[in-house]
Formats: sequence, C-alpha cells, structure tokens
Amino acid sequence: MRTIRLVFAALITGAVAAPGFAQPDDLIRSDAYARFSQSFPELCYGLEDSAAAEYFPNESWDLSWETEYSDTPETATLYKFFCGSGAYNVNHLYYLETEYEGLVPVAFATPQFDVVYENDDFEGAVLDMPMSGYGTQLLLTNSEFDPENMTITSHALWRGIGDAFSAGTWIFDDGQFVLIRYEVDAHYDGEADPETLVSFK
Repeated sequence: MRTIRLVFAALITGAVAAPGFAQPDDLIRSDAYARFSQSFPELCYGLEDSAAAEYFPNESWDLSWETEYSDTPETATLYKFFCGSGAYNVNHLYYLETEYEGLVPVAFATPQFDVVYENDDFEGAVLDMPMSGYGTQLLLTNSEFDPENMTITSHALWRGIGDAFSAGTWIFDDGQFVLIRYEVDAHYDGEADPETLVSFK
C-alpha cells in the first residue's frame, strides 16, 4: 500500500498578555526584519519583489508572563513575517525576541505521521494514520496569532477546495509556544472531517 509521510514541526519558545502592535512599515525597517530577511533568503525567496507581500503585512505583538522566581513579569516580542504564498496557502515564519535569548526563530512541534490509503489510492478510504513521533518546522501555513487566547493556529490546505488539510494550535505558556492540538483530514472526499492526532487541552 502506498504510504504518504508528512513530517512537521517542534516549537521551542509561553503565557499571558499581548498588548502592543507594531505597524508594518516600522516592522519592515526593524532589526528583526533585517535579521529575518538575511537568514532565510532561500526559504523565503522573493521577499522584496513579491506582490503578495502587500496583502500579508508583517506583524508583531508584545507579550508578558509571570514567573515563580521573580516579582517582575518577563517580556518578549513576537514577530510574524510573510514567507511566500501559492494559489491557496500562505506561509509565515515567527520570531520571538527576549532579553536573555535575543531574537530567535520559533520552531513549532508537530507530529510526524503516515497516511495509508486503501488500494494505494489517495481518493480512497483512509486505512490508518499512525504517528511515529514529533518533528520541528519553522514555516506555518495560513497561520494566525490570537492575542486574547495567546495561541497560534495553522491550517494547511492539501488542495484548493480544502477538504484535506492539517491544522495545529500552539499556546504561549511560560515563555514558550507549546503544541496543544493537531488535526488532520486526509480524506479527499469533498468534506471537512478531521481526525485529532494530538490533544492536550
């Protein structure tokens, strides 16, 4: 039988509060954007020339959280940078900047799994979808940061009509983004009926 292996991510960077928002023009001129654009020219090709970048402006948020060892809240800045797009998917790369670690890309924890189809036909029934562990990835597809819930979500479409996809949720917890939910719909059947692979909350 045909097995399709999809390898995704690990996020190493968590908890409460998200006021500030940086304007795109200010962010593009910032040191953070300069570091990003210099670090990933191959992965995020055409950043300066891409017309699509106009429709997906870069963003940033100020985060803070309480710790057990200090009366002073810890603070960080989360950056979201446009990294390319296709017909129905848009990719972004996230950075987290803290006083002690500086500016580092966020790597997101995601499950590694296989999809086994009946008769090796991807339009047939899904026989099994076993997990084999976790991996890491830097790019998130069709992602959003929710300042109220302190979560980043992704929703990667496997084809344009959106009936097959993978979707993850990561929450900011004590200075890190932690994977709490991951769903996959591997059925190319015209309907959205995902299976939950990971659920911690």
